[in-house]
Amino acid sequence: MHVMFLELGVGFNTPGIIKYPFWKMTAENPNAVYACVNLGEAFCPDEISERSLCIDGDIAELLKML
Repeated sequence: MHVMFLELGVGFNTPGIIKYPFWKMTAENPNAVYACVNLGEAFCPDEISERSLCIDGDIAELLKML
């Protein structure tokens, strides 16, 4: 099954709640993709970079564009 872990606006204040688990689950599942939208903090580990989409931007502005 394909899955996308979508992270919206999660900063690095509490990475253990969402960010780290999403990275781990993406790394463990070859059918997983990680997507992050965050102004100033959109990044991912090198291990999953080929299956990641990191967008550095304001969520409200991106939703308006869609």
